[in-house]
Amino acid sequence: MQTPHPKTMARILREALAERDLRISHSTALELVAKQLGQADWNVLSAQIGPDSSNIQQDAESAVSHGKVPEGWFASGRSDLFHNDLLPDAGPDRKPALLIESRAPQERVAIAQAGEFLTVMQRISAVPYRGKLVSFRAQMSCVNATGNGRIWIHARGQSRDALAFENLGLNRGPTGPITGTTEWTHRTVTIEVPDEAVYIGFGILFGSGTGVFRAANLSFGPAEGDERPSPLPDTPRNLDLVLAD
Repeated sequence: MQTPHPKTMARILREALAERDLRISHSTALELVAKQLGQADWNVLSAQIGPDSSNIQQDAESAVSHGKVPEGWFASGRSDLFHNDLLPDAGPDRKPALLIESRAPQERVAIAQAGEFLTVMQRISAVPYRGKLVSFRAQMSCVNATGNGRIWIHARGQSRDALAFENLGLNRGPTGPITGTTEWTHRTVTIEVPDEAVYIGFGILFGSGTGVFRAANLSFGPAEGDERPSPLPDTPRNLDLVLAD
């Protein structure tokens, strides 16, 4: 297997640490990668490896370092395929909005395939919410999206296994992910937090294609009104593998 470019290694290191609530700067990640590769510092390593033979990857890494997230949030996923940012007045009533947009086709990168995404998220302790229904809510919009935008929430236990999870499912419609070009659209995801849950994660996500996705007016708290976890079917469906119309 080909060794990743050191800048790619630095990005992977930052994302892995962020998932454990440990955040370091891009320059610190570069210095740590240089040490891992046996060099005194990044300047020495950079001089030895010269320019990346793929300027595409360098361009993507440079753009990644400029993405902004609100305090307490972090980005995770395919930052080589998507760019995230915090826009101060791009939401409804000129409120702040989180942005995730495809780097393709403006940059020379591949189009994200099914299952490839970027999420902006945070984690909190599950202890105050054990045994309760909790919801994460947002207003979302897409522009020229072939991919889909969604919000999600999960509860995980000591072993990090997902105990409860909801991400708007796969169905299109008034309660599912959004795509194409849309006005601001309200979505809610709800889970029941198990007694053995250790932490809750929630966030916004865009992937599986191109386009621009924004989310604003986020809220989190006890479920309200008719907010309930999505029901599962009582019986198996479509075992004959019939295509949808």
